[in-house]
Amino acid sequence: DEPKKEEPKDLTVNVNADASDNVTYDLKDPAHVTLTAHAGYRFKTLKAGEKTFYTVDTAKFSPTEAVRLKHAEDVFFKLELVPAKPVMFKKKSDTEWTSFKYAQYMDDVLYKGKEEKELDVSKFADETLFTASAFGTGKLYTSKDTFKVTKVVYDKTEVGKSAKAKFTGVKVYVGSDDKKVVRLNYFYTGDDRLKEVYFHLKDNKWTKLEQTEANKLLHAMDATWPLDYKPTVDKFSPLAVLSSLAIVSLFAVYFL
Repeated sequence: DEPKKEEPKDLTVNVNADASDNVTYDLKDPAHVTLTAHAGYRFKTLKAGEKTFYTVDTAKFSPTEAVRLKHAEDVFFKLELVPAKPVMFKKKSDTEWTSFKYAQYMDDVLYKGKEEKELDVSKFADETLFTASAFGTGKLYTSKDTFKVTKVVYDKTEVGKSAKAKFTGVKVYVGSDDKKVVRLNYFYTGDDRLKEVYFHLKDNKWTKLEQTEANKLLHAMDATWPLDYKPTVDKFSPLAVLSSLAIVSLFAVYFL
């Protein structure tokens, strides 16, 4: 028999504090304080002073990463149940923190005051939209964070589907042979999880790539890209819970 894997020990954290047993705090930036549970431990209970305001379902999750964020006068606490599923809380007072939707945090804080833009990835060379960097024998173009992406298109054809997607980043990988791969990172409000999805331009059509296919294409451009790379977030929205019709409407790329 295989030895039973030992359960991590549960931690209780006072979210107002800057130190806690068996937790490493990175306090270099007071507006972005990271908390990492030591090996063999996980976050279970969040407290404000003596008051418990959140308890993790440790039958499902064993979170080890969290961050306390300050934006102007507002203070938030983000707990990564898993990398794909953050939960947020907002400080009301030293003894009261309330649940805060991550989608609302993105709209009210991360995107606040930013111009909304339909991003055309065929314009990857436009320095007002993308930052270029080397990628093996090709180039990587990363969308700038100075605007809010509402939809991703190539010329006039939509890449992926923008319904229920809040984009956190768009990357265009361009090989020396002009092959193109587009990576979309987004928060999907359908299941409140972060996603990472790859698309390939082939015969003027965009198709979603399985991760193994994406890895082969990217490894051919840059040999340092691992062939067994797996996103830490979801590769795709969970298909099992959707009807085939919904799958088509949400994820297929259409061509006239």
